[in-house]
Amino acid sequence: MTKKYLKLAQLGKNQGWRYLVSITLILFFWMFLGVIPYSVLLSIVLFDNNPNTTFDEATQRIEGIDVIWSYITLNFAFVFFALGLYLAVLLIHKRSLLTLITPRDRINWKRIIEGFSIYFVLLLAIDLINYLVFNASYQLTFEAEKFLVFLPIALILTPIQTTIEELFFRGYLIQLFGLKFNSFLSILFSSLIFCLVHLLNPEVLSSQSSLIFWIGIYLTMGLFFAIITIKDNGLELAIATHAVNNLYVALLVNYKFSALPSPSIFLTEKLNPKTTLVALLIINAIAYFIFFRKKNQIEDDITNKNNASL
Repeated sequence: MTKKYLKLAQLGKNQGWRYLVSITLILFFWMFLGVIPYSVLLSIVLFDNNPNTTFDEATQRIEGIDVIWSYITLNFAFVFFALGLYLAVLLIHKRSLLTLITPRDRINWKRIIEGFSIYFVLLLAIDLINYLVFNASYQLTFEAEKFLVFLPIALILTPIQTTIEELFFRGYLIQLFGLKFNSFLSILFSSLIFCLVHLLNPEVLSSQSSLIFWIGIYLTMGLFFAIITIKDNGLELAIATHAVNNLYVALLVNYKFSALPSPSIFLTEKLNPKTTLVALLIINAIAYFIFFRKKNQIEDDITNKNNASL
């Protein structure tokens, strides 16, 4: 019988000191080594004696340079993050990185494709409704040459960023909490940490009056990713939905003051946290129903057969 995802930390060495050392190592790679590329870029901007290139403290963004450079250097933090997590799981906890994804022998790529496709359609549908029904403002910012340069960069770096976040928040942390707590508390604690980390994003810092809605947004996403992971007994759906969400923003519809500015096809002038929260609640509810409708039906059929045989 397939081992439950939440209990996979039991397969490795899980003494308390190992988690203390591992988390210290991961944070060192992510928040110290990982910020070096962006810090170098920032230093160049601050000391280039060019009045057109500046650092905007209000938005925490570098202005006056190609946004692709900001995108690359910001995302490189997650390459270091990945290295730190890999070393911690492999060397300190003595278990396979695959155990952060699934209790099975291999990754379920079919589930990843399914999650990616369904969530993309839902995101696109919400934007179309916003445009056609609520007259949301979208500015066409497509520049073919710049977009074609950026496209392979986004397709490589963005899935790295989102996958590493999932491996850490919904993999490493949720399994850590699973050693001591039940599913509900494990989901809640990992989601709260995910939310707190993302409250440092520029879009939040630039609109403190909407803080309660930003908390709702990131908590909603954290809970959604965690719930579908536990429900599906694997990380594949969370990896897929997180990746498509960030790729959608980076490539199709980004917004001013985004944590990751990009040369997207469209740009919306202002992201309304209140309507964004409502949209996410709707999208996630629909996605959950679609993801597990067939699975629930199979489980019902198995239960009925078992009852009939008694």
